[in-house]
Amino acid sequence: MHTAWDIKRHPAHGDYGHLPNSAIGEWALSQANASMQHKNKDLLPISATRTGIDQKAKMMERVKKALTSRSNFTAEEIAHRLNQVSEHLEDPGLLMNFEYFDVPSSDFMLQFYFAVWDRRIAEVMDYLHNYGKDLRGIGRPVPEDDIWYHMTYFEGMAINEHIKASSIVEFIAAHEDILKVVSFGGGNVPERRYGLMRYINTLTVFDDGPVSPVEELFRTKDLARINYIHESLSSAPAYKELLGAQDLVWMHGVSMYLDEVSKHQMTGAILAGIALLRNRGYMKYDYLLWTASMRRVIETQNWPYDPHHPMIIFNSVDAAISQARETLQNVNLRLGDRTFVDIVSIEPTLIEPWGVTSVRITLRKYG
Repeated sequence: MHTAWDIKRHPAHGDYGHLPNSAIGEWALSQANASMQHKNKDLLPISATRTGIDQKAKMMERVKKALTSRSNFTAEEIAHRLNQVSEHLEDPGLLMNFEYFDVPSSDFMLQFYFAVWDRRIAEVMDYLHNYGKDLRGIGRPVPEDDIWYHMTYFEGMAINEHIKASSIVEFIAAHEDILKVVSFGGGNVPERRYGLMRYINTLTVFDDGPVSPVEELFRTKDLARINYIHESLSSAPAYKELLGAQDLVWMHGVSMYLDEVSKHQMTGAILAGIALLRNRGYMKYDYLLWTASMRRVIETQNWPYDPHHPMIIFNSVDAAISQARETLQNVNLRLGDRTFVDIVSIEPTLIEPWGVTSVRITLRKYG
């Protein structure tokens, strides 16, 4: 096997594929392990050997050709991106990734990495839902003959994001009384790509990170129903017009940044969501688990994070569920006697052969 293209899609599989167990090593583990060894200085940088220099030079030439022939970048922008790629490709794991996934062949692969390295996470998430900007800056669905589209059909964390976003819309569609919804840390609202606006009356989003203009994300006729608040989710209870009036609040991909053990940040985030909900309203959130896919995201793709505040990623389903129950107890202690929250469902997201990639929790407010 030489590239990800050698994994063939099976016509019987629907929304996503099932990677053969034998391919996990080439797909993620070998890359993550090489990157980890490089960071620990147990593996030399690529340019430490003549073979590595030649290998990297071939890849850099392909990246340069892609940027000069397919982008509308200025000369200064091209130089910046080439320097950025060159620096990152000193990691043997990332060079393996660029080769295995034929990265220079895809505008979307390259743009994904630029967005990751620039910390534009909202845009990064769009790519995981097979939508993004080509090298000319034109937003469009990823073509089915692109290596990015093929990769997301099999890759664990991409599939996890498809399931999470679509599950929100499916949940709303199944409940006729869910009309006013709120997304905490919603970014570019990937749920929009699964028909979200078809089922709701109003959408409020809290996100204080870099996001695309709302006019680029939604149809003009929907804009009057959308309230995008460029602030932290912790500020939500200050919006009195939202209090006790929302039917659903969801918070996906956020728990990994919230320190519950020493600062009770998850408790605070859930309390903020509960404050917005009407009686019997729902809140949904998730915990992420370590898999080969997640390790590659962190180690090889250089997912942005603060080394002084490690991301909270669980080693097992039991550990995630235990934390959910402990946090729920903290929440109810803070709510007092008149209101309480209960867990309605706990859904591990099993994606073979990666394993469980996340645990999705649904809460319900009473009182």
